[in-house]
Amino acid sequence: MRRRWLSVTAALAVAGVACSERTPTSLDPDLLPPRPVSVEILVPWEGFGSDLEVFGGYGSRRELGVGMVASAFGGSLDARTLVSFDAIATFATVTDTTGTSRTDTLLSVRGGRVVVFVDTAGAVVDGPVSLELGILRQPWDPATVSWTMAVDTAGGAVPWVEPGAGPVERVATTVWDPSAGDTVVFALDSAQVEMWRDTANVNYGAVLSAGTPGVRIEVTQAIIRATVSPSVRPDTLLTLTGARRAFGFIYTPEPEPVTAGMMRIGGAPAWRTVLDVAVPASLTSPPGLCQAVGCPLALTPARVSYAALVLTSRTTEAAFRPSDSLFVDVRAVLDRSTLPKAPLGPSLSVGFGSRLDPLLFGSGAGGQVEIPITSFVRAILQGDSVSGFPPPNSLALLSALEPSSFTYASFQGPGTAGAPMLKLIITAAPPVQLP
Repeated sequence: MRRRWLSVTAALAVAGVACSERTPTSLDPDLLPPRPVSVEILVPWEGFGSDLEVFGGYGSRRELGVGMVASAFGGSLDARTLVSFDAIATFATVTDTTGTSRTDTLLSVRGGRVVVFVDTAGAVVDGPVSLELGILRQPWDPATVSWTMAVDTAGGAVPWVEPGAGPVERVATTVWDPSAGDTVVFALDSAQVEMWRDTANVNYGAVLSAGTPGVRIEVTQAIIRATVSPSVRPDTLLTLTGARRAFGFIYTPEPEPVTAGMMRIGGAPAWRTVLDVAVPASLTSPPGLCQAVGCPLALTPARVSYAALVLTSRTTEAAFRPSDSLFVDVRAVLDRSTLPKAPLGPSLSVGFGSRLDPLLFGSGAGGQVEIPITSFVRAILQGDSVSGFPPPNSLALLSALEPSSFTYASFQGPGTAGAPMLKLIITAAPPVQLP
């Protein structure tokens, strides 16, 4: 191992110990054990890392359980939310003028509304936004639908008549003001409500899109409500609700492909970054460490107080740039030969993993984050486990929940100025001097 890959980033803290008590084995009070020394070392990529790869395709957009609308967001992203509703009831139990409960099947539709709920914290908007509601007249498959395909199963592929769930038959527009809350209401007349009561259309549902360019909004729920009057009491208005049956979103374009010098974590479907880690068995530098405790210094698990990967963020393409915090987990890869479906070990993180500020991937690109891996490094130094098998030396960086967000984190990879580094805090005691 070349000595030049070690660099000290913190000063040594070496102090003598004075004591008025005599030791039980010596008349010399200066023979108390010296105080341990802690040193922080940054190991560049060439000194510890190898075989970095990025794998994609884990999970799907459907698993997010949300919708998305966007119009020319980041200059390119268009997204639309698709939803199908349960059939609105064609009857209601009503108490007539004599006080008798009756099932009335002669309901007159007076109007209605589609109610949409959005995530105000995750919305990227500058002010009021124009939103559009259309009716879908083509069957679609929630599990495989995309911008170009309504159905894309092994049993058959059916494209949209027009990309983007088109042609879209617009039925209502509204303006959503983020300062007014998280609810968007599209008012419908009786004829528009009847379109979703028609059994020929009920399963096809609705499409929600943005009319204001430069916005990206996460949709959390959508329902349809019909206002009807029963024949037995025409002066009474009832509200009947059709809950969502299927829910999802489509978008274009796809993210840019991963190239050399890039690391990517998260998204939907999700990406994982995998790398191999090598830890030196002993240290012969830096000079301050050697002067204090002597070199070569065997690097044992007990001497590793802390270990972490240090990553440098890079700008994520605008369409998929995070607007809220992301959480990154780290796990050992138990059998790298079976990637991309290799089994992973338990999480090395605490809680939901390392929290990443969304600004790191925009205006704050170039910032550093630490991903703790202390137990992983100690296991490598420990060697063979009780089972007789060597511990894994491959790590996977992934979303804490996969997938957890449409957006993803980007970092500088090997071969760049911000390549990953290994941070070690080594604690060792100087040797005791004999009299």
